[in-house]
Amino acid sequence: MELTIEQVLQQGVTAHKEGKLQDAERLYRAILQSQPLHPDANHNLGVLAVSVNKADAALPLFKIALEANPKIEQFWLSYIDALIKERQYDNANQVLEQGKKEGFDGKKLHSLFSQKEIGHNSEGNDSFRDRLEPSDLKQSVVFAVDEFYQNITKRIVSEAAPGWLYTDSFDKYFMQVNPLSIMPKKKKYSSQNNRFVSINEQNVLQFDSSQILKKLNNKKSVFKKYNYLKKLINSDDVNLVNDSFKEDTNADLGHAVEKTFDSENLNLVVIGGGVCGLFLANSIKSYFGNRANVLVLDNRSRRANTREPFKREWLTHIPAHFFKIGKPSNIVSLMECFGTNGLIGIPINILETVLQLSCKEQGVKFHFSETFNYSKLSNDVIDLIFDATGGRLKECSYSTSNSTDLTLNINKVNLNLNYAGVNQLHNIPGVGADYLGVVLKPSGDFHRPYIGGSKIYTHMFKITGIPINLMETILDVVRDHNSLNLFYVWRGALKAEINEGLILVNLLDKECAFLTSIIDDPIKLKTLLRNSPNISEYLNGNIISILEMLVEMDVNSQIKIEQPFKYCPYVNLNAGFGLLSGKRVFPVGDSLFCGHPKMGNGLGSHLPIINELLEKINKHCTLKY
Repeated sequence: MELTIEQVLQQGVTAHKEGKLQDAERLYRAILQSQPLHPDANHNLGVLAVSVNKADAALPLFKIALEANPKIEQFWLSYIDALIKERQYDNANQVLEQGKKEGFDGKKLHSLFSQKEIGHNSEGNDSFRDRLEPSDLKQSVVFAVDEFYQNITKRIVSEAAPGWLYTDSFDKYFMQVNPLSIMPKKKKYSSQNNRFVSINEQNVLQFDSSQILKKLNNKKSVFKKYNYLKKLINSDDVNLVNDSFKEDTNADLGHAVEKTFDSENLNLVVIGGGVCGLFLANSIKSYFGNRANVLVLDNRSRRANTREPFKREWLTHIPAHFFKIGKPSNIVSLMECFGTNGLIGIPINILETVLQLSCKEQGVKFHFSETFNYSKLSNDVIDLIFDATGGRLKECSYSTSNSTDLTLNINKVNLNLNYAGVNQLHNIPGVGADYLGVVLKPSGDFHRPYIGGSKIYTHMFKITGIPINLMETILDVVRDHNSLNLFYVWRGALKAEINEGLILVNLLDKECAFLTSIIDDPIKLKTLLRNSPNISEYLNGNIISILEMLVEMDVNSQIKIEQPFKYCPYVNLNAGFGLLSGKRVFPVGDSLFCGHPKMGNGLGSHLPIINELLEKINKHCTLKY
């Protein structure tokens, strides 16, 4: 049976929405063979090209669509957006002026330029998604998210697996069969003295989040930017420690929901205010502007409506281009200025600081509390809930009745990490089987990997703030003490004037128990050794040797030691089945899987997955049905 052009177009749109891009392209091109100037087929084929990062190929298609039917606003928006992506700013400006002459909303067209900050002003920050009716916007976003999570299982297993291979290949000696049994608590030593946040009129800074970001971007020196952020973190700045409802009476979760959401716009809750939660909230708000209401919940709090300062001084290894998708240009330029070789490199607490400031600048709401009554999220006005808690949202259930063991084989590969002072001891390609056998076993809501019947479970701690000029000497000494890969040395990726190093140290069960009993917050290494004269009775002699060497070299007393943590990996094979107070929940970050810090498959994998989710949402909201 022969189909009409309109029927073929609808088949193409359906295939496009379902992610069947090759089918959609075939159908669109079939229309163009018959009607080369068909506006919708040209436009949608252009949208498809942009979705696979081929904006240059989309330009002639959008131009044809626009010339064939200049009365369709979306055609102007798509064409201008593609020109901007190709950095053809003059051409984009000309098309924008033409669109205004045709009678289209100049503010709406200008918003594309304001998002890129290429010298054009805009009143308000609503984007081209304003063309969608509220119900269409909600349905499009929810549909895109649901579809994304239907096809994510294989992806998260493949992203998590390198951490398992690393552990069995490098840290096998330190793998624990049984969970850690903590020793009786002793007095803990803390550089922060477990302080509570106390804000008074004398230490409230005069700047809001927008002014702080502007001040940072105006500083010419990378060194000054970096140190300003460090001081900001330690200053109890209200933009970081106060939530959006600090001044309200009885500001509980129900109040936050009532004050944040409305019936007209897209309403999202992000539970967890770490890097992944802030990254997602920032992107959603940047994409949708005033058409999206976003509420971030964080329980790192000891007082109502106030959160603890960001503490994790862990260097990162994140490609800067991760931040170019759906992020305000002022934080993109800020992120890019610190690192080298296309990396950001800043510590997690600075990354969290910048993201939270940007979120607040854009209008994201925050609610801080030690506990939450999640039944308040059953409100019908909420469209989506994201779990960014690192798998710690106990009130949420991901488990399903069909959770069973899953056996898989990981191909052995050569892992050359000599730069970190470690060597691959096991799973060498060409020796024995070609693969490492792993069994994923159900454990609550997640599956945990087992190798040879033993669960992967290692303990380690971080030594941070090591002056970069000491790293070569340290690495030379470490190699003489590292036959079992006790130490992992990381030279940071920051610019020379602010760069530093860290060391990851493996621990046995008893060693971890001892350090956990005496360390709470990050503490200066000199202080720890001074306050714990018997530490050599509990730790490996090689660890003591390195710690003593570092103390002697630490002229400015800047090296710190952090509380031990565990790598006990898991994957969420039921990511599309989360439920909280009767509403569906979608996991991001460590709530999907736990990455290994030495393999960089934590944030290095989580942020691209979030970006792919955002691109999926963007495609569903820009495709002309």
